[in-house]
Amino acid sequence: GLAGVLLVLFHRQQEQRRADGGLPLVDMRLLAQRHFALGALLVLLVYSTSSSFFLCFTLLVQTGLGLDPLTAGSIFAPCSVGFVLASLVAPKLVARWGASAIVVGAMVYAVSIGLLIAQVWMAGAALMPAGLIPVLMVVGAGQGFIMTPLLNLVLGFVDEAQAGMASGVISTVQQVGAALGVGVVGILFNKALVAELNTDKMPNYADVSEIGKDLGGAAIPLTYDTLSLIYNRDAFPNPPTSWEALWDQKQDGKIVLP
Repeated sequence: GLAGVLLVLFHRQQEQRRADGGLPLVDMRLLAQRHFALGALLVLLVYSTSSSFFLCFTLLVQTGLGLDPLTAGSIFAPCSVGFVLASLVAPKLVARWGASAIVVGAMVYAVSIGLLIAQVWMAGAALMPAGLIPVLMVVGAGQGFIMTPLLNLVLGFVDEAQAGMASGVISTVQQVGAALGVGVVGILFNKALVAELNTDKMPNYADVSEIGKDLGGAAIPLTYDTLSLIYNRDAFPNPPTSWEALWDQKQDGKIVLP
């Protein structure tokens, strides 16, 4: 799309400036360095998953489970504790074991996210938010083992003269990854929450206005609920046929709006 065209134009403009002896904002030869390019891609993936995780977890505990922001934040706090502790230990592990320590951290991160998804999936509506705390701590630790040393590792692949430029590129990649993750996962998350409407079980669906149908059926259950009556079947052997029953004093306590 337009973003791709602008990226190509930016690349050409920067290369032309370098060829003319000027100082480009980004030296595109930087991206030709294999290790730096792969590291930047890894940063993009890590930050896209972490940002989308924060979004989905917030929607789960507040919108899904109905928790207030303070309670939701309290449940999520152990994830931050795991991140801080792992961040303090990660540099020492990387200094001793090298990139292998980051690989192990990535595996911990991936497995913990998988366990969290499995726990939420199996618990369903019976999910107890406090039961997520242990795995959330592991998720935070996995992020700490990756994010803290990864940036230093990637920047270590470039020459000292290009360090400032490379740092700017990596910072941009972080922001792009976060936005990309939130956008893509947000769409998938919303799609998973909104189930397809089964109109086969709605004999009066043909009478629904076109506006209601254009909303994807989301307004139909609400409309049905607000335009329906709840009545005592013992008091009404036959269903009420008129809204006037609501204002009939003889029917007080026998029929209500939901």
